[in-house]
Amino acid sequence: MAGPQLAGSEMFCISEDFLSSEHGKLGCIACHGGENVGDFGKAHAGVNRYPSADAGGICNQCHGEIGATFANSIHYTVQGMANALENFTHPGVLDVDGPLKTAFDNNCYKCHATCGSCHVSRPKAFTGGLHSQHVFTKRPPMEDTCYGCHGARNAGEYMGKVGYTKDVHFESGKHCADCHNVSNFHGTGVAEQNMYEVDLPQCTDCHENIYSGSSIPAHNIHSADTMSCQVCHASANNNCFDCHATQKTDDSVAGVADQMRIMFKIGLNPERTEERPYKYITLRHIPTTPDTFAPLGGELPNYDLIPNWKYSPTHNIQRKTVQNESCDSCHGNQYIWLQEKDLRENDSKSNLKLVVPDLP
Repeated sequence: MAGPQLAGSEMFCISEDFLSSEHGKLGCIACHGGENVGDFGKAHAGVNRYPSADAGGICNQCHGEIGATFANSIHYTVQGMANALENFTHPGVLDVDGPLKTAFDNNCYKCHATCGSCHVSRPKAFTGGLHSQHVFTKRPPMEDTCYGCHGARNAGEYMGKVGYTKDVHFESGKHCADCHNVSNFHGTGVAEQNMYEVDLPQCTDCHENIYSGSSIPAHNIHSADTMSCQVCHASANNNCFDCHATQKTDDSVAGVADQMRIMFKIGLNPERTEERPYKYITLRHIPTTPDTFAPLGGELPNYDLIPNWKYSPTHNIQRKTVQNESCDSCHGNQYIWLQEKDLRENDSKSNLKLVVPDLP
């Protein structure tokens, strides 16, 4: 997602506040290397522009406990993306040179995060540059960091930059970290495989009495495992279709979706778990197609084994929504339930597991 157009002074100047901070007192060369001399060329010889790129590197010297867990976090390893590509193809696909590895390294891996890309600067995939004139922020500004990587979906929807409404929690001044605890960002030390393995927030963390003694009739009528809270309280989300990867002249890879639509769909939960026991869930369409990587010569032999309508913890919650205005707004409403007629010709056959054949 393209970031805002910022002047060079906004992106690279250092504030006086940084100079008097604990990190500023260390001096530039303590982290970036180079030489403390007056000559520009000599001063910048061997400078490391991204000293936090290595999770076991410079930050680890003072923040070893955090660095040890972060090294295995999905924010650092992007292992969730790697596993998804392996599931579509075969294990070890990223261990050998080829078109899919090229696409992953030059596109997907841009979402790899470092300590600096949250606490000091904007993500490189967003705009790059410093977000607070080199001041290290314990709680990063979500408009410059979370939004930089998650702006097309959850963070963009949360802030009202994507879709039709902001999230009620954002409107009340909540930061992402108010719900997501620090382990969601720094990891726990265990090698994480996808975002659903971490201790994600639940609505019931704050709204404890939803299913017991609620004054809202709909909460008492529906059991806790009937549907996720988003089924009633989320708004339309961003859906992408028909993405194709192309190789650019500099050997980087770009993925372009042919269509993006703001829409709202509810489907069957294909994998009910203790954390997500719901029969019905909110969905989002991801842009993968059988020939997404065909322009690069890459194949996805397992495409039809994996749905491309996915569970979506949509982040644009409102107390009142279109689908909860009345019983009839949801029950029998053919426009919000995923049906076979909604599937595209090039959609995965596995989507049939999510289709709601008989409208509630």
